[in-house]
Amino acid sequence: MTESEIINEIIARAKAQNISQGELAARAGIRQETLSRAKKNSNLRFKTIEQLAKIVGLQLKLIADNPVADKIQEGTLFPTSSASS
Repeated sequence: MTESEIINEIIARAKAQNISQGELAARAGIRQETLSRAKKNSNLRFKTIEQLAKIVGLQLKLIADNPVADKIQEGTLFPTSSASS
């Protein structure tokens, strides 16, 4: 997911909560124009993006991009059949 996609997701979440783009920007301490520009080409600091996410009830997390390890950890790499013969 790109920074711009993250910003757009945050804005969509804000809209769903009836928070205008202007209000979202104000709560994060940035200008509405800055937030608007970030939708296409984000140059916001990570801390600002983190604050925007927090305002709408989201948090940013890093997750491992290793689907095999994830399946091993979940116990679903080699699922057992529950059907009886």
